[in-house]
Amino acid sequence: MTNSKYTLKLILALVAIGFLNACDGEDDQPKVDPAVSSAIIDAEVGGADQPNQVFIDFSSKTQTVVNRASWDLGFYTGSEFRVILNNPSSMLTQAIDKNDLAQVTAEDTVGMGAQMDIDAIFGSLFGAPAEWLPQAQTWMDQPDGSLEGTAIAEISATADQNKVYIINRGKNADGTARGWMKARFLREGSGYKMQYAEINATTFSELQINKDSDYNFNYVNFNQGLVNVEPEKAKWDICFTVFTNLLPIDATSKIPYAYKDFVIQNRTNVEIAEVAVADFAYEDFTYTNSTDLSYSSDLATIGSNWRIVAQPGSDKETGANPDLFYVVKDSDDNYYKLKFTRMLDPISGERGYPQIQYDLLVQ
Repeated sequence: MTNSKYTLKLILALVAIGFLNACDGEDDQPKVDPAVSSAIIDAEVGGADQPNQVFIDFSSKTQTVVNRASWDLGFYTGSEFRVILNNPSSMLTQAIDKNDLAQVTAEDTVGMGAQMDIDAIFGSLFGAPAEWLPQAQTWMDQPDGSLEGTAIAEISATADQNKVYIINRGKNADGTARGWMKARFLREGSGYKMQYAEINATTFSELQINKDSDYNFNYVNFNQGLVNVEPEKAKWDICFTVFTNLLPIDATSKIPYAYKDFVIQNRTNVEIAEVAVADFAYEDFTYTNSTDLSYSSDLATIGSNWRIVAQPGSDKETGANPDLFYVVKDSDDNYYKLKFTRMLDPISGERGYPQIQYDLLVQ
């Protein structure tokens, strides 16, 4: 009888220990917050001048706000060695036939001020035809976000092949010029080295940029060095921004042109499909409907299509486009339907006050 009591106590003790260990094991597991199922967000782009880029993550219902003139260049963190320009500031660049930064002077930039500027380019359309105009579309990164379309060529492992670039840093939100720089880009181990200076400088600075694969790009400001811009690549879906797009001027040529109220998507982790309200009502759209759509990873899938800017004589009103909504597939394979519910301030009517609604599509 006594042995039975001891045996029972031992069994109960072992069960208790096992239970506690099971609890400890559960506590040790990483906790993943469930995706937000529905939300309305007012994107803080900053009013009519839209000085901010606003990165939005649907699953956490967060927005990251960054001044769009706070950076100059983005250095790709993947296997390729690519550098992007600050598109929202309308930066433009072109290479010259030199690879020694100290040998570059203002003489190497003669004529660029009247060409490599989006206002000058647009103004040339109303003057004498400019023979250089077709080149303008090569001075910016291609708006689809393809790495093969960067204005700066892929950085070569052979240092002598990397030319000096003359860079127009574009404009601040108030329209003031951000100035000009010269720069050269090299590989440094598994990362980058940038040499840079003002145009007339006879010496230059160097900056090493390592690749942090948690991000799509690591960002640099010529004045401040490394800076934080977009969130980690798994933590944002779309971004409100001013965007330098390509405007067709004839059958073969396009020119850089800055658009407000533009929406881009995470180029590596997000796919988006556009849906016409004539085909599906937003309220009735389900996960089952999402499986038959055609999805795109183009940076500008949404672009400016989400809004209407009424022209004189138009029967449409300026505001969010009521005829379209979107389906967004995020990095965790969540599917959201997304509609734009506002473009203007509801009281003043001023641009720069967009609002979105999104809802998780449940399988």
